[in-house]
Amino acid sequence: MQIGILECNQFSKKAICTLETVGKVELFDEDKNNLADFLSDKDVIFVRLKYFLGKDLLRCAKQLKYICSPTTGHNHLDVEYLDARGVQLISLKGETSFLNTIRATPEHTFGLVLSLLRNYKLAFCDSQKSFEDRELFKGYEIYQNKVGIIGLGRVGRIISEYFLSFGASVDFYDTLDVEYSDQINKIDSLDVLINNNNVIILCASYSDENIAMIGKNQLNLMRDKFFINTARGELVDENYLLQKVESDHFKGLAIDVLSGENASHKLNAIRELSRSKNIIITPYIAGATYESMSRTEEFVATKVIKRIENIE
Repeated sequence: MQIGILECNQFSKKAICTLETVGKVELFDEDKNNLADFLSDKDVIFVRLKYFLGKDLLRCAKQLKYICSPTTGHNHLDVEYLDARGVQLISLKGETSFLNTIRATPEHTFGLVLSLLRNYKLAFCDSQKSFEDRELFKGYEIYQNKVGIIGLGRVGRIISEYFLSFGASVDFYDTLDVEYSDQINKIDSLDVLINNNNVIILCASYSDENIAMIGKNQLNLMRDKFFINTARGELVDENYLLQKVESDHFKGLAIDVLSGENASHKLNAIRELSRSKNIIITPYIAGATYESMSRTEEFVATKVIKRIENIE
């Protein structure tokens, strides 16, 4: 069996050893390999988020039986085409028990909130002035602050626990009927959630139904509030978000994700506008820790081995 790993930099050696028990493992090098040629003889492909494997590329993978993605989302894959081909998709979707032990994204999100509240970016960028006049960088505490979470899935639930432990009050909005602690409050209106809270955190899962769920009205309601998005860029009207950034609308803004369409243009625009503002942009790194990436690679490697050997 031929197994290809597309994003092989620092890929778990333990996962590679596991995969080698059922076949030959080959690592993709974009400086030496053509992607279409690399896919052509592979039975199993590992991919994260760097490459979009659409119909044109997948047609080149004539032997493909399994595609493995140590992610919960599948928007980097043409799932409909994979289904039509009978290619099995092995991912982290639905692996609730395991995912509850993966804390990279909740921790990053919490760190972004703390950084915005305490003006870390501006203070770090101008340390000399911060010593001369620290009043310029006076911030806010999490204790007794009001936090609104949009989407109480795995990430939202873990984040709510973090903020409760720091003494904040926590509200949430979710279109699904989810279980929740009696220490947090369910709000049935997205607009009410934004109105009632000072820190707004977007944790919702992406679907065709909630594209741009944070639209003009919701962004307008965030005047002088802190807004954090570590979920998906497609959930926000990003063009209007840019207008709001330009007009100093937010007290603080942190973004880890942008939608694929014109992402670099939007990134450059926000970067230029944010130089002297309390705005933090991170390059899709919420889930990127050594621990989380190695453990998810190992989990999915074991999962595909079981599928190949018909253990599941």
